[in-house]
Order: sequence, then C-alpha cells, then structure tokens
Amino acid sequence: MRFSMIYLTLSFCLATSHVYGKIAFDSYRDGNGEIYVMNSSGGGQTRLTHNEMADNLPAWSPNGRQIVFQSERDGNWEVYVMDTNGGNEKNLTQHPAIDGSPTWSPNGVYIAFTSNRDGKLNIYVMDADGGSVKQLTHLEFAADPKWSPDGSQIAFDGVVNQRQQVYAVNADGTNLWQVSEPIAGAVMLCEGWSPDGKQILYGAAMGGLVTDATVLIATLDIAKRKTVKHEQVPLPQMDLARTAWGADGKSILITVRKAGEKWDIYRFRLSDGQLIQLTNHPASDGSPNEWNPRLSVSPLGLVPKRWGEIKSNSHRQRGNGGNPIPPIP
Repeated sequence: MRFSMIYLTLSFCLATSHVYGKIAFDSYRDGNGEIYVMNSSGGGQTRLTHNEMADNLPAWSPNGRQIVFQSERDGNWEVYVMDTNGGNEKNLTQHPAIDGSPTWSPNGVYIAFTSNRDGKLNIYVMDADGGSVKQLTHLEFAADPKWSPDGSQIAFDGVVNQRQQVYAVNADGTNLWQVSEPIAGAVMLCEGWSPDGKQILYGAAMGGLVTDATVLIATLDIAKRKTVKHEQVPLPQMDLARTAWGADGKSILITVRKAGEKWDIYRFRLSDGQLIQLTNHPASDGSPNEWNPRLSVSPLGLVPKRWGEIKSNSHRQRGNGGNPIPPIP
C-alpha cells in the first residue's frame, strides 16, 4: 500500500510538472569546435570532447545516455558516438568520404547521417553500432536528416530539379514529398520535427546568407503527405544560423548574433515571443540539441524514457547558384 501511494504520487508529479533535461551544443571557446552540454536553463556548461580537430553537431540518443556527433579528428569528417560524460568515444563510419550530420532514430536502433560516398551528398542510415550502412536517398543533394518522433519518416533538405527545398520520405526511402514552400532566391534548411510530430521547423536563407534568413513552421497532414500551413516565426532582427525545436514543443532554440559579433544560443518562446539567452561566452556557440526526459514511470525500476526527437544541424558549406552558406558553429 505504501509503495502504491509513493508510485501514484510520483506519477502525478511527473504528469503535471515540466521536467527539463540537457542541451548538447558545440563551442569554439577552446580554439576549435568541441562538444559541450548544459542545463536547459543555460547553467552547468561542461566540456565533453578534448581534441585538436573540430567536433560538432551533437545529437542525443533517445535514452539520453549517449551523444552522436561529427568529428574531423581522422583527417576527414566521420560520425562518432560517446557517453554523455565524454567517455567511450567510438568512430562509427570509418570511411574516406565525408560523413556527418548524424541523428538517432527514436527507437535507438538506427542513425541517419549525410555522406558523399557515392559522389554526391545524400542521406544514409546505419545501425547504431555503425553496421549495415544503407543509402536512403539518391538525389542531386540531400543533407540534414531528421527522424519523425514516431520513426516512420525522415525529413531533410535536398535538391530536386535544381531547387533546394525541405522534403520528407518514409524511413525506407520511399514516397518523397515536399514540406517547404518555395521562396524565390532562398535556400531551405531542415531543422527538425516538433515533439508531437505535427510540424516541421525549417529555415529560409535568402541567397544562402545568414544575414538574410527567416525561420518557418510547416504544419503537416501526415496521412496525405502534404503541408497545410506555413508560418514565419517572428524572431528579432539578428543574423540567424541553425535552429532546433525545444524539447517542450513550445519553444525553439536558435543560434544568433548581432552584427559583427559572435554566435550565442537563445531560447525563443513561441507563446509570448520572449527571447532567453542561454550562452554568453567570448567565443561562438551553436548547434543546440535538447534532450528532455519526459518520464513514464515503471513500478519495476522507475525507468526514464525518451518522448521525442530533436534537431541536428549541418556543418558544410552549401550553396545555391554560387551563393555559399558560411560554416556555422
């Protein structure tokens, strides 16, 4: 009886309160890109990687116990994984081509990433231990894969008929459909699914420039594979790099800078437009990825379980019509 009361009380508290997790991000405060973690409020910033070459674009495993990221430590970009304390680093790809922008499937079984091992940048999927690599897309260009929260689809930015838009496909690569709304002169960048799977966040960079970029939310009809509404996020006027959904589904994490200054990470609340600064270091910080342990409680161990999939970013220089996007921290 006592155990039942404790269990019910804990279940009620978890169901009625917001439980924050951690944000992984990359920072250049040590002279090159390194992976850090911090609390969702910006506190407790801790360095995880210690390497002379760049490590960046971290993404959480669904259970919050590991972080997958890309690293240049082997002379070219490879996909690595490590524990959330920085230990047990492992190269998952070990290929002479460029491999990067990794993201975990919601069930923790697979990792999607971008590679040019077929001569063009496309989306690949492998087992979480690096085995059974398969090419998912066969397009002119495809990058920045993002799993839907139910694992059934993968969104990405890609080039079809010489136009870069945000697309989605089934997890097996079938049934390609366009998510973003074309904007003349804009390069579209996939930023990720909302935690409830009903929306996709994406960026539109005019001429591929961070100085003229906007963020939009596409509301989806998944059954019909179409977007029913596009809305621009009313962000303040600042240079804008990559963005991501907040794990609460009610905010987005953004990497911005004032003119001529370094990049910092902010949380933008969609309900009231409040901008909350999370990092403030003399060097640049970016690529935020938030894990939130929305706990479902098991009486056989009180096991935390992941409820959603967050964004990943891209490291590459990309262009459309000769207008490059500079590398973003």
